[in-house]
Amino acid sequence: MTKFAVQPRCLRLAMLAIAALLGTSAFAHGNDGHSHDQAKTDSRHNDAAHVHGLGEMEIVQDGNGLFISLYSPLENVLGLERAPKTDAEKVKARRVVSLLKANGLFAFSPEAQCKRTGYKLYSEILNPHSHGPGDDHQHHDDANGHSDFRASYEFECEQPAKLKVIDVRVFRQFSGFEKIEVQALFPKGQIGASLTPKQSTLVVQ
Repeated sequence: MTKFAVQPRCLRLAMLAIAALLGTSAFAHGNDGHSHDQAKTDSRHNDAAHVHGLGEMEIVQDGNGLFISLYSPLENVLGLERAPKTDAEKVKARRVVSLLKANGLFAFSPEAQCKRTGYKLYSEILNPHSHGPGDDHQHHDDANGHSDFRASYEFECEQPAKLKVIDVRVFRQFSGFEKIEVQALFPKGQIGASLTPKQSTLVVQ
């Protein structure tokens, strides 16, 4: 795991910038909102290499708030990148949505007392109504049939200074993930890490 120093006077601005990229404005405006910042974020990630088995995660801790966004090809969770057609596929899609929404994808240091306060799933296939009328859908499904999704989570920690580790349990629920690249910003600095099923814990401090 690689750590990068962040200048204290720039930390607040960096947090606000990344928090905007995580789509926190969607929480502020309700689950039906789709901000320009969120559209830019989806574009940035979907323009990157679409690699099955690989996911990206961004984490920001700002005061008592903790924001996590997971970006991934739909293949990693659903096993296909088109709308489900058979009854079995439709059942699996509903199960995937339930698992992404469940509280079991992340575990935090118990002393930090973190509780989830917000959640949003952006996906043309899993949640077709998650995009506004002005959204450019080509950012989410390309001409080659690739489809990505973004799941955003918001937590509030009563003792944020006691957050020492984050156990990413996405691998336990979705065997399609082989690696998740993490970029995280905490009050003491920035952390970059590559998580795998065998090493799924991010050390905060």
